[in-house]
Amino acid sequence: MEFQQCVSIIGAGPAGFALAADLLSHGKNVLLYSHPTHLRHANSVREKGCLQASGAMEGFADIPITTDMTEVIAFSQVVFLTVPSTGQETIIQEMKGYDLRQHILIAVPGNLLSLIKDAHMEVGNILETNLSPYSCRMEEGQLLVLGRKKRIMIAALRNDHPSGNSAGPGFRDVIQDLFPGVRLGWCSSVVEVCLSNINGVFHPLMLLMNAGRIESTGGDFLLYRDGLTPAVAAAMLGVDQVRLEIGAALGLQLESTLDVSNACYDQAFTSLVTLAQRSPPHNRLRAPAGFENRNISEDVPDVLVPWCALAGALGVDASPIAAVIVLAEMATGESFMETGRNLRKLQLDTVTRRELVARFSPPTTQHESRL
Repeated sequence: MEFQQCVSIIGAGPAGFALAADLLSHGKNVLLYSHPTHLRHANSVREKGCLQASGAMEGFADIPITTDMTEVIAFSQVVFLTVPSTGQETIIQEMKGYDLRQHILIAVPGNLLSLIKDAHMEVGNILETNLSPYSCRMEEGQLLVLGRKKRIMIAALRNDHPSGNSAGPGFRDVIQDLFPGVRLGWCSSVVEVCLSNINGVFHPLMLLMNAGRIESTGGDFLLYRDGLTPAVAAAMLGVDQVRLEIGAALGLQLESTLDVSNACYDQAFTSLVTLAQRSPPHNRLRAPAGFENRNISEDVPDVLVPWCALAGALGVDASPIAAVIVLAEMATGESFMETGRNLRKLQLDTVTRRELVARFSPPTTQHESRL
């Protein structure tokens, strides 16, 4: 695969704009796609004439924006997908009418998008990350970057695609060049990447255990610093333990949520509470104004549901995760277990435990460094 100077980005939200501005500052040409029905941030940037970034990224960026899918697909063979996972399938359906056999699609984060039946299409390869490289917010055309991650995890759906877009060393070098300032940790499968999405540990419990405060104050408090108390942290550790056990059942040596977060931001905190109090990307983050938030609508159905489903198939007790999902369902009236990325939606409902382990365990002969 040839070195890519042009990069297409689908998703004109905070993560998409942050990536576009970062790549522009590192000499890449970018084109950002905004869906015609989700133009709020794109219109704000257009009205101001450029994007203004502050915080961990400073400066102004003139970012080309389009609402034409044909244009963004033709612009580059590398396409980042930065929309929330709740919107991924809609975008994929729109992309199916194009010849993508030489394209690389990078879902940031992926949340097992590449396993969903309705997302299947003939494409060079699909890559998934566990997290976005940026902790950021956006308002009235201005981007606030609270933190830039030093490391994120990534995996390719296929490692032996005949197009040449396989996840070998040369391919990995090309992909690494598209993540300025980030060390990519290459995982053995997209399932390992999904199990490394620590948003599933942090976000749902943070909102559920602070629901009354969010609704009564309109989010007038700092979500991590004020909301991640010892009791909340204890509940998170219960969920994290199940996540680690799922990984162990697949032969994976996953890091704890605290260790993943420390690696992301080059920190060395010894507890989740200390992290919440002292980590700059976390302790300045305000709570959402209402309870209807992607920390629930995305991280419960698209992260916790697949974790819970995998645990059941592998014989791991998922009671702590199931409890969070049920509580979220009661609080919202949604049926996340049914609508989320369960085994049926991921086409794994007829796979035996042995087949699951064989498919998603790392090769026993694999000795490559993860970093």
